[in-house]
Amino acid sequence: MTADTYSTELAAGNQLVAQAQQMATTNFAAARALWQQAGQAFYRAHQADRGQPEAAFRLAQAWMAEAHALQKEGSPNAQVMWQNAAAQCELAFDQEPTNARVAMAAASCHHFAGDDESADAWMQIGKHLAEPGPAQS
Repeated sequence: MTADTYSTELAAGNQLVAQAQQMATTNFAAARALWQQAGQAFYRAHQADRGQPEAAFRLAQAWMAEAHALQKEGSPNAQVMWQNAAAQCELAFDQEPTNARVAMAAASCHHFAGDDESADAWMQIGKHLAEPGPAQS
């Protein structure tokens, strides 16, 4: 796959997320289907360029939306989806290990997956990374 494929799929996923967010309050089932399609586009973008942390993180976010949807429905699959989203956040963090936003997302995913120990660890990492360093003061 090419850089063009990466950009095209990332843009397609972003567009699908925007559409899903617009309809989430009026037609949750349709929004959920769009989030699933967005996840597929982000997956293809991630496959096109595994070195791009943004595609990896956007895939995690799509899975977080899906996990949230499953949780709202009371589905027992929600916990598995939260675990998948947490693992994807960790993959994105491996590619960009100074990104506090990704660490905090991993903490949230682990929390909702019921893994409080991992959630606490990722929260500490995120807080540490978010602290201003000497050059930022």
